[in-house]
Amino acid sequence: MTVRVKICGITDADDAAMCVEEGADALGFVIEYPVVVPWNLTRKAAARLMREVPPFITRVAVVGGGTETILQLAEATGPDVLQLHFDEPEEVLETVAVRLAGTGTRIIKALRVDVHADGDQQWDELARRFVDAGADAILFDSKTRDRPAGTGRPFDWSVISPVNLLTCPVILAGGLNPENVDLAIHEVRPYAVDVIGSVEDASHRKNRERVRAFVQAVRAASATLDGEASETARH
Repeated sequence: MTVRVKICGITDADDAAMCVEEGADALGFVIEYPVVVPWNLTRKAAARLMREVPPFITRVAVVGGGTETILQLAEATGPDVLQLHFDEPEEVLETVAVRLAGTGTRIIKALRVDVHADGDQQWDELARRFVDAGADAILFDSKTRDRPAGTGRPFDWSVISPVNLLTCPVILAGGLNPENVDLAIHEVRPYAVDVIGSVEDASHRKNRERVRAFVQAVRAASATLDGEASETARH
Protein backbone atom coordinates (compact mmCIF):
# COMPACT_ATOMS: atom_id res chain seq x y z
CA MET A 1 0.00 0.00 0.00
CA THR A 2 1.57 3.24 -1.15
CA VAL A 3 -0.19 6.26 0.32
CA ARG A 4 -0.02 9.17 -2.10
CA VAL A 5 0.97 12.69 -1.06
CA LYS A 6 -0.71 15.90 -2.20
CA ILE A 7 0.89 19.22 -1.27
CA CYS A 8 -1.80 21.88 -1.48
CA GLY A 9 -1.76 25.67 -1.58
CA ILE A 10 0.94 26.03 -4.24
CA THR A 11 1.33 29.71 -5.15
CA ASP A 12 4.83 29.84 -6.61
CA ALA A 13 6.69 28.00 -9.39
CA ASP A 14 9.77 27.43 -7.22
CA ASP A 15 7.62 25.90 -4.49
CA ALA A 16 5.95 23.62 -7.04
CA ALA A 17 9.31 22.43 -8.37
CA MET A 18 10.66 21.86 -4.86
CA CYS A 19 7.63 19.80 -3.79
CA VAL A 20 8.05 17.61 -6.88
CA GLU A 21 11.76 17.17 -6.09
CA GLU A 22 10.87 16.07 -2.56
CA GLY A 23 8.46 13.39 -3.77
CA ALA A 24 4.95 14.89 -3.95
CA ASP A 25 2.57 12.89 -6.12
CA ALA A 26 0.11 15.75 -6.60
CA LEU A 27 0.06 19.54 -6.28
CA GLY A 28 -3.02 21.53 -5.30
CA PHE A 29 -3.81 25.01 -6.58
CA VAL A 30 -6.56 26.97 -4.81
CA ILE A 31 -8.34 28.94 -7.50
CA GLU A 32 -10.76 31.80 -6.84
CA TYR A 33 -12.10 30.11 -3.74
CA PRO A 34 -15.35 31.76 -2.56
CA VAL A 35 -13.95 32.50 0.92
CA VAL A 36 -10.74 34.45 1.53
CA VAL A 37 -7.83 32.08 2.20
CA PRO A 38 -4.09 32.79 1.97
CA TRP A 39 -3.50 30.52 -1.02
CA ASN A 40 -6.04 31.94 -3.47
CA LEU A 41 -4.94 32.31 -7.08
CA THR A 42 -6.66 33.86 -10.07
CA ARG A 43 -7.49 31.41 -12.83
CA LYS A 44 -4.87 33.06 -15.05
CA ALA A 45 -2.11 32.70 -12.45
CA ALA A 46 -3.14 29.13 -11.67
CA ALA A 47 -3.14 28.13 -15.34
CA ARG A 48 0.38 29.53 -15.75
CA LEU A 49 1.70 27.61 -12.73
CA MET A 50 -0.06 24.39 -13.68
CA ARG A 51 1.47 24.43 -17.17
CA GLU A 52 4.92 24.22 -15.55
CA VAL A 53 4.15 21.05 -13.58
CA PRO A 54 6.05 18.11 -15.10
CA PRO A 55 4.38 14.99 -16.52
CA PHE A 56 3.19 12.28 -14.11
CA ILE A 57 2.54 14.79 -11.32
CA THR A 58 -1.19 15.27 -10.77
CA ARG A 59 -2.43 18.88 -11.00
CA VAL A 60 -5.42 19.50 -8.74
CA ALA A 61 -7.63 22.59 -9.03
CA VAL A 62 -9.23 23.30 -5.65
CA VAL A 63 -12.42 25.26 -6.23
CA GLY A 64 -15.83 25.98 -4.77
CA GLY A 65 -19.12 27.61 -5.60
CA GLY A 66 -21.81 27.20 -8.23
CA THR A 67 -21.88 24.92 -11.25
CA GLU A 68 -20.98 27.46 -13.91
CA THR A 69 -18.15 28.98 -11.89
CA ILE A 70 -16.65 25.55 -11.30
CA LEU A 71 -16.90 24.62 -14.96
CA GLN A 72 -15.38 27.93 -16.06
CA LEU A 73 -12.42 27.41 -13.72
CA ALA A 74 -11.94 23.88 -15.05
CA GLU A 75 -11.98 25.13 -18.64
CA ALA A 76 -9.53 27.94 -17.86
CA THR A 77 -6.97 25.75 -16.09
CA GLY A 78 -7.35 22.24 -17.56
CA PRO A 79 -6.57 20.32 -14.35
CA ASP A 80 -6.08 16.58 -14.06
CA VAL A 81 -8.38 16.64 -11.03
CA LEU A 82 -11.07 19.07 -9.94
CA GLN A 83 -11.51 19.24 -6.17
CA LEU A 84 -14.87 20.63 -5.06
CA HIS A 85 -14.07 21.97 -1.63
CA PHE A 86 -17.02 24.06 -0.48
CA ASP A 87 -20.69 23.36 0.26
CA GLU A 88 -21.62 22.00 -3.17
CA PRO A 89 -24.69 19.73 -3.07
CA GLU A 90 -24.93 16.47 -4.97
CA GLU A 91 -26.84 18.19 -7.79
CA VAL A 92 -23.90 20.49 -8.54
CA LEU A 93 -21.42 17.63 -8.51
CA GLU A 94 -23.63 15.54 -10.78
CA THR A 95 -23.95 18.34 -13.33
CA VAL A 96 -20.22 19.04 -13.26
CA ALA A 97 -19.47 15.33 -13.71
CA VAL A 98 -21.79 15.09 -16.72
CA ARG A 99 -20.35 18.23 -18.32
CA LEU A 100 -16.76 17.07 -17.80
CA ALA A 101 -17.36 13.53 -19.07
CA GLY A 102 -14.83 12.68 -21.76
CA THR A 103 -12.38 15.45 -20.81
CA GLY A 104 -10.19 13.22 -18.65
CA THR A 105 -10.65 15.43 -15.59
CA ARG A 106 -11.46 13.45 -12.45
CA ILE A 107 -13.51 14.83 -9.55
CA ILE A 108 -12.79 14.84 -5.82
CA LYS A 109 -15.53 15.93 -3.43
CA ALA A 110 -14.33 17.32 -0.11
CA LEU A 111 -16.45 16.76 2.98
CA ARG A 112 -15.45 19.11 5.79
CA VAL A 113 -15.68 17.81 9.33
CA ASP A 114 -16.08 20.36 12.12
CA VAL A 115 -13.26 19.95 14.65
CA HIS A 116 -15.96 20.10 17.34
CA ALA A 117 -18.13 17.44 15.64
CA ASP A 118 -19.86 15.05 18.01
CA GLY A 119 -20.03 12.16 15.56
CA ASP A 120 -23.74 12.40 14.75
CA GLN A 121 -23.14 12.92 11.02
CA GLN A 122 -23.20 9.66 9.04
CA TRP A 123 -20.17 10.41 6.91
CA ASP A 124 -20.18 7.08 5.11
CA GLU A 125 -23.75 7.60 3.89
CA LEU A 126 -23.01 11.16 2.77
CA ALA A 127 -19.87 10.04 0.97
CA ARG A 128 -21.76 7.30 -0.86
CA ARG A 129 -24.29 9.83 -2.11
CA PHE A 130 -21.54 11.95 -3.64
CA VAL A 131 -19.90 8.90 -5.18
CA ASP A 132 -23.24 7.99 -6.72
CA ALA A 133 -23.46 11.55 -8.06
CA GLY A 134 -20.14 11.16 -9.87
CA ALA A 135 -17.25 11.75 -7.46
CA ASP A 136 -14.13 9.71 -8.22
CA ALA A 137 -12.75 10.18 -4.69
CA ILE A 138 -13.83 11.59 -1.34
CA LEU A 139 -11.61 13.89 0.71
CA PHE A 140 -12.17 14.54 4.41
CA ASP A 141 -10.90 17.85 5.73
CA SER A 142 -11.38 19.81 8.94
CA LYS A 143 -13.18 23.10 9.34
CA THR A 144 -13.65 25.57 12.17
CA ARG A 145 -15.97 28.50 12.76
CA ASP A 146 -13.31 30.85 11.42
CA ARG A 147 -11.87 28.91 8.51
CA PRO A 148 -13.57 26.60 5.98
CA ALA A 149 -10.32 24.76 5.18
CA GLY A 150 -6.60 24.97 5.87
CA THR A 151 -7.35 25.06 9.58
CA GLY A 152 -4.15 23.42 10.79
CA ARG A 153 -6.30 21.38 13.19
CA PRO A 154 -7.15 17.67 12.85
CA PHE A 155 -10.66 16.40 13.42
CA ASP A 156 -11.51 13.22 15.31
CA TRP A 157 -10.53 10.57 12.74
CA SER A 158 -12.73 7.98 14.44
CA VAL A 159 -15.91 9.75 13.24
CA ILE A 160 -15.15 8.69 9.65
CA SER A 161 -14.07 5.12 10.44
CA PRO A 162 -16.88 3.47 8.39
CA VAL A 163 -15.64 5.13 5.18
CA ASN A 164 -12.98 2.47 4.72
CA LEU A 165 -15.78 0.39 3.26
CA LEU A 166 -16.14 2.82 0.35
CA THR A 167 -15.09 1.45 -3.03
CA CYS A 168 -13.61 4.80 -4.12
CA PRO A 169 -10.33 6.34 -2.92
CA VAL A 170 -10.48 8.17 0.43
CA ILE A 171 -8.17 11.14 0.97
CA LEU A 172 -7.38 12.50 4.42
CA ALA A 173 -6.62 16.17 5.13
CA GLY A 174 -6.97 18.56 8.03
CA GLY A 175 -4.20 19.35 10.50
CA LEU A 176 -1.79 16.74 9.19
CA ASN A 177 1.91 17.29 9.78
CA PRO A 178 5.16 15.29 9.77
CA GLU A 179 4.62 14.40 13.42
CA ASN A 180 1.07 12.97 13.25
CA VAL A 181 0.67 11.65 9.71
CA ASP A 182 1.95 8.18 10.63
CA LEU A 183 -0.79 7.80 13.25
CA ALA A 184 -3.37 9.21 10.85
CA ILE A 185 -2.45 6.73 8.13
CA HIS A 186 -2.60 3.76 10.49
CA GLU A 187 -5.99 4.82 11.84
CA VAL A 188 -7.74 5.84 8.60
CA ARG A 189 -5.70 3.89 5.98
CA PRO A 190 -6.39 6.45 3.25
CA TYR A 191 -5.53 6.28 -0.42
CA ALA A 192 -3.78 9.64 -0.08
CA VAL A 193 -3.03 12.40 2.40
CA ASP A 194 -3.29 16.13 1.74
CA VAL A 195 -1.23 18.77 3.56
CA ILE A 196 -0.95 22.54 3.41
CA GLY A 197 -0.17 24.75 6.41
CA SER A 198 2.22 22.52 8.37
CA VAL A 199 4.77 22.42 5.53
CA GLU A 200 5.08 26.16 4.97
CA ASP A 201 6.43 29.29 6.66
CA ALA A 202 4.61 32.36 7.93
CA SER A 203 4.51 33.85 4.42
CA HIS A 204 2.80 30.68 3.09
CA ARG A 205 5.84 29.58 1.10
CA LYS A 206 6.60 25.88 1.26
CA ASN A 207 9.51 24.82 3.47
CA ARG A 208 11.76 22.14 1.96
CA GLU A 209 12.66 20.50 5.27
CA ARG A 210 9.03 20.25 6.34
CA VAL A 211 7.91 18.94 2.95
CA ARG A 212 10.70 16.36 3.00
CA ALA A 213 9.85 15.29 6.54
CA PHE A 214 6.17 14.92 5.65
CA VAL A 215 6.82 12.84 2.53
CA GLN A 216 9.31 10.64 4.36
CA ALA A 217 6.84 10.06 7.20
CA VAL A 218 4.17 9.01 4.71
CA ARG A 219 6.53 6.65 2.90
CA ALA A 220 7.60 5.09 6.19
CA ALA A 221 3.98 4.59 7.26
CA SER A 222 3.19 3.02 3.88
CA ALA A 223 6.09 0.60 4.27
CA THR A 224 4.86 -0.38 7.73
CA LEU A 225 1.39 -1.09 6.38
CA ASP A 226 2.89 -3.18 3.58
CA GLY A 227 4.84 -5.17 6.16
CA GLU A 228 1.74 -5.73 8.27
CA ALA A 229 -0.21 -6.88 5.20
CA SER A 230 2.54 -9.30 4.18
CA GLU A 231 2.71 -10.75 7.68
CA THR A 232 -1.06 -11.23 7.75
CA ALA A 233 -0.97 -12.93 4.34
CA ARG A 234 1.68 -15.39 5.54
CA HIS A 235 -0.59 -16.45 8.37
